[in-house]
Amino acid sequence: MYGVSKIRSEQNILLTTFPGAQYSAQSLAEHLDVFAKAGIVVDMICQSAPRGTAVDFSFTTSYENFAAVMKTLPAAAKEHPPLVSGGYCKINLFGEEMVTSCGVAARALSALASAGVEIVLITTSDLDISLLIHQQDEDAALEALRTAFEL
Repeated sequence: MYGVSKIRSEQNILLTTFPGAQYSAQSLAEHLDVFAKAGIVVDMICQSAPRGTAVDFSFTTSYENFAAVMKTLPAAAKEHPPLVSGGYCKINLFGEEMVTSCGVAARALSALASAGVEIVLITTSDLDISLLIHQQDEDAALEALRTAFEL
């Protein structure tokens, strides 16, 4: 309800962040290409707003790819060392009515805040919102979101 028809979660998510990456489409493409050539499927690609010529650039992948990610990092690291951390869960809110529903993200974030769940990363599209949270908060997050969206 309220624009969301399905909530699902995925455990064992790895987060890789390139702080201070060069602000250009070419630079970001080069970062991603290194992982693509290594056969690593990435998800939740997120870029911060530019700060001069720099951006922070992150993506997630399954923790099963940890060894491959670590092996690939030297080729992807440019000016600043990347940050890699695990122990996350991805919560996905989906709804075809999201396109015409106001306040879906606000409702989700309010529910998580009330449950004391910190949000590490957010990505969205017209039909879904993906939230990266600490894995130990998965149960509380799912309960809060299901209550908020009456699912």
